[in-house]
Amino acid sequence: MRYRLDGSIVPMGEDDDIRDGEALVDIITSEQYEDEYKKKFQKKMLLNIYHTHYCRADLLKDCVIGTFVIPRKDDLLGTYTTFGFYMTVEKLVLVDDSGIIETLVRHMAEALSVEKTYTAHFFFELMEYLVKEDVIFLQNYEKKLAELEAALLDGAITDFDKKMLTIRKELLALQSYYQQLTDVSETLEENQNHMFEEDDCTIFDLYSKRADRLFDNTRRLQEYSLQLREMYESQIDIRQNQIMKFLTVVTTIFLPLTLIAGWYGMNFVGMPELTSPYGYLVVIIVSIAIIIVEIWLFKIKKWFD
Repeated sequence: MRYRLDGSIVPMGEDDDIRDGEALVDIITSEQYEDEYKKKFQKKMLLNIYHTHYCRADLLKDCVIGTFVIPRKDDLLGTYTTFGFYMTVEKLVLVDDSGIIETLVRHMAEALSVEKTYTAHFFFELMEYLVKEDVIFLQNYEKKLAELEAALLDGAITDFDKKMLTIRKELLALQSYYQQLTDVSETLEENQNHMFEEDDCTIFDLYSKRADRLFDNTRRLQEYSLQLREMYESQIDIRQNQIMKFLTVVTTIFLPLTLIAGWYGMNFVGMPELTSPYGYLVVIIVSIAIIIVEIWLFKIKKWFD
């Protein structure tokens, strides 16, 4: 699919031509790119598309080439959307086999107009669309963590370690993605090949700051998740302390009874209680009295709280 930039984003037919002062956006597959551009760039961009694991931009003499690797919001640890680009002042080629970029550009054509016909401005708008709903997504992610915290306080959560591990991996994936977007925008802003104008560098600087803010929000969520982890560990420690306290109380209660049982289990002939008809009853009464006194002392010392 081809689009013409003339102050708006206009779809083009196969036979349409670009007029003076206009720019071209061409969305093609990797196979089409290989047929049309492999001799010029010696497959450098294709190698990036097939083997890259991160977003990048390379400034060449009179163009910029690079790739984007975008995590899916519904499956942050699953498959990624990957596309490449080749950009000059008057031409932007987007190489995408998934069809997602074509859908995205179609939405842009319906809703946006470009301030200038430069491909840099269109590329900026495209990058903006990549993170358009990310603020809302991060807000919803924060609500998810808040619900997890409420369930943790209510004790109505299972597999917390597994869930928290997944959350940490997802946030790390987002952090890495936003950091890569910052690197790409800063590379374009530096304009080492002098392909862009000052206004272009300014908008890429704005994008870099926006990506930084998203990165900071993600880092804040990661810190929140660490706090939840610490809260979970504290609750485990509290439960373990309660169990140890209970076992200590039980052991303390039965320790005197164990002493009595061991003492009178020696069966020495001279022990008067062995021949007394009331010896057994006396031992029972003494044992019960000891238990009552211990429980009374434990309540005074608030050992049952």
